[in-house]
Amino acid sequence: MVKSAAATNVEMIEVEGEVLDRVLANLSGTSPRTMVLTGTAGDGKTWHCRKAFTGLGGTIEAWNAGVGIAETRLPGGKTLCVIKDLSQFNGSPALPKVAGDLVESMLGRGDRVHLVAANDGQLLHFWRLFKGMSDDAGKIDAAVRSMLEHGTVRAPDLLTFDMHNLSRQHHDRQFELIVEAIVDHPDWSRCQGCVLLAEKRCAIRRNRALLADASAPATLRNRLKGLIRIAGANDTHLPMRHLLLLLVNVLLGVSWDRSQLLDCQRAHRLSDDKRNYVSNPYDNVLGLNLKAGEQEEYIAFTIFSNAGLGQETNNAIDALLLEQAPDELHRNAVALDPEHGARLFDSLRSQYRRGELQEFEFDTFQKAIETQRRRLFFALPSTDGDSDLDPWRLTVFRHGGQYLEFWDALLSGMSAAKTKSRLVKGLNRSYSGAMCDNDDSVWITGPAANTQSRIGRILDYEIPLGERTAGPVCFDFVIEGGRPAMAVKTRSGFKDPFSTAVAEPLTPLLFEYLMRVEGGSLPGSFSRQCYEELRQFRLRVTACLSKEDHREGDDLASLKIVRLRADGHLTSESLGVAVEA
Repeated sequence: MVKSAAATNVEMIEVEGEVLDRVLANLSGTSPRTMVLTGTAGDGKTWHCRKAFTGLGGTIEAWNAGVGIAETRLPGGKTLCVIKDLSQFNGSPALPKVAGDLVESMLGRGDRVHLVAANDGQLLHFWRLFKGMSDDAGKIDAAVRSMLEHGTVRAPDLLTFDMHNLSRQHHDRQFELIVEAIVDHPDWSRCQGCVLLAEKRCAIRRNRALLADASAPATLRNRLKGLIRIAGANDTHLPMRHLLLLLVNVLLGVSWDRSQLLDCQRAHRLSDDKRNYVSNPYDNVLGLNLKAGEQEEYIAFTIFSNAGLGQETNNAIDALLLEQAPDELHRNAVALDPEHGARLFDSLRSQYRRGELQEFEFDTFQKAIETQRRRLFFALPSTDGDSDLDPWRLTVFRHGGQYLEFWDALLSGMSAAKTKSRLVKGLNRSYSGAMCDNDDSVWITGPAANTQSRIGRILDYEIPLGERTAGPVCFDFVIEGGRPAMAVKTRSGFKDPFSTAVAEPLTPLLFEYLMRVEGGSLPGSFSRQCYEELRQFRLRVTACLSKEDHREGDDLASLKIVRLRADGHLTSESLGVAVEA
């Protein structure tokens, strides 16, 4: 990127985040610690290392001259050794010395501090290779594996190093920073004097304006951010490189020439030919401007196509497009779009309604209505989430908007009582196998005799929702690792605070499953995966509570069977098993 910026005489796009601030604060202090930057390819590890190196007094010439390692003196007197990419030393005779030096600095010995860039797989391989060189190396290997698994930043015990996983950053925040860096880039001023800008005929500038707009939830920018948050909460992360790729394609992608991006010359040609519509940012989000199959090579596009944009719909949304009803919503969400709305679709819509489409034209019509559905996801206003005209009904995450609202509510300390009750009802229906309406406590049930039957379930625990209970156990929803989670909390005494004993990530996929089950449907496409997650959660809860002795009794006489009452609520009945003394 540095070379490209210099070659094109364009100011480089740079986004500085909190990790760089932490690196600089640590290394410029009086007691600097070795730091490891890990993650996946393209998430900015090398960029962070270079910015830290130059920010601490190193020159760009020294950075470029160093083969694998660049060194500079820190303000506190120690020497900073930056390992630009740990994999560069694979097979090198210098590798054992690098390992020895790292062990010393990670134990706080000597006058050298390291800043290391390594993908998580490379990091694990490196320490697996050298863990036998000493007891200290073995401790570092164990610490690295644990830190990667749990997302821990600070090494335990006497080890003196920190580790930041750049792939676990909040990518929606990164997205916002990159969008701002692009749309506010100073070199947009070079457009001054262009006739396309003056006459508002430039496809590039139009796409930029759409991307810059954050004035309402129903904007390209905000809906993209929501999808990125959902993907991250489902453990699908977009590294910095892929975020840039996505945004460049949104701005400059064009289906007219699938091997090229827009530049000024091509933008003029499109405008002259009155074909600005072939640069469609809503299709570009999925990489549909690329050659067939090429978009599947980039996670930046697959996470949006996997969300079902264009494929998912319902009768109300298709009526909006085909029947133009309701009128006001159609006018605001379809008709008023000068490039990609009714202007593109009306002719095919009219032919379809009159029954005039030829057989060979149905494929064109199908693609056109999918294009309109994709655009509507970004254009429809938000609802309470239960409306058939909610934009998230155009994705596989039909309750995606509610998930984001629930997430934000938990982050801000709000109760979100209605959503919690719905989730608890979904849990109870999943565990009991009955269409029950219990929503104020979680009924942890299991099959009798270790079978997989959903009939005649045995009650393990009934756990009240919320901390306003006199008992030692409660169930709630919390933030764990920055995202929503289901949690069982315990306490020793009535006056003691609750603490989380068992937590399970409430991913968007699991949230979707529970909300659909609560609504009376069984989402077959992903129910098996979610049910297995719930089964594992139940096993962990029962093991934990049994260990903490919160079971009322563990003999046959205390066993209770769960049944559904006529009023739709669960009840428990003793099996009535008599046990001889």
